[in-house]
Amino acid sequence: MTTTPDLEPPVLAPGDQIAPGYVVVEHASRGQALDVYEVFSSERLCSCVAKTVRPDRADVTRVRDRLLREGEMLGRLAHPHLPRSFETIPEPVPVVIVETIAGMTLADIIELRARRLPATDLANLGQHLCSALYYLHGAGYLHLDVRPANVVSRSGVAILIDLSIAMAPGEVRRGYGSREYLAPEQARGGPVTSASDVWGIGATLFEAATAVAPFAAHGRADDDAWSAGRFLQLERGTPDPLTFGRRLPAVLASVIRECLAVNPADRPTVLEVHEQLGQVLAPEGSLTARGPDAPLAHEKAVGL
Repeated sequence: MTTTPDLEPPVLAPGDQIAPGYVVVEHASRGQALDVYEVFSSERLCSCVAKTVRPDRADVTRVRDRLLREGEMLGRLAHPHLPRSFETIPEPVPVVIVETIAGMTLADIIELRARRLPATDLANLGQHLCSALYYLHGAGYLHLDVRPANVVSRSGVAILIDLSIAMAPGEVRRGYGSREYLAPEQARGGPVTSASDVWGIGATLFEAATAVAPFAAHGRADDDAWSAGRFLQLERGTPDPLTFGRRLPAVLASVIRECLAVNPADRPTVLEVHEQLGQVLAPEGSLTARGPDAPLAHEKAVGL
């Protein structure tokens, strides 16, 4: 076992067994409730990703149940823009084994890329997210944490990862999700619907287009608001992506603004977002006219 900084509980060391048949290669990341490891599967002779409960949260029923629910959910889902689950081990501490997705997160790409993504890549990225969420919503779940850090680019295909707080539509507590990307209804607490994930699409596209999260703190007053436990989504209007000096096709700027409408009823549906983003690609002949009930089109690769 090795110890992480700041007197946090220990993490498993390379060579430790996290579950039968899975040996730790390295500790990848630590969140408030979970640890993520790269592991080697003796059954599959390949690397996988293992998510497990932090040692100091192992007795928290809510955390254990949430991870088990994520494993069960992923085991029932199969979609090219969502990760595949291989196995869920419930005891003694829950471990969920998922595929390794080699690639950078969108958050890293935004930070490291010298130039902003072109409009066609933004449109394709948005369509990939719409495709994943359309399927997820059809299976009865909301993601509720759509943001650049939860999007991985694998050979030009955007994969929406981390379903740890995914749930069926219903009531959520105040601040359920990642604070800078919360839909207003998540920030204040209350009923969430598919419109909450549409907000996440808008927030992700906004940041991919401008390199700034739509509700990032801009100065001392904003920092004080966050420190006081207030949410900027509930205190200031949604910014316009064009105010950050970025030129965007009118339809793309419009769909981003519409996704970030304060009132969920004013946001477009996932299918409508997919259709509007297709208008950005139509000049290239990548999208043909279809009826309103037609299945989602095959999206092009994202040039990330």
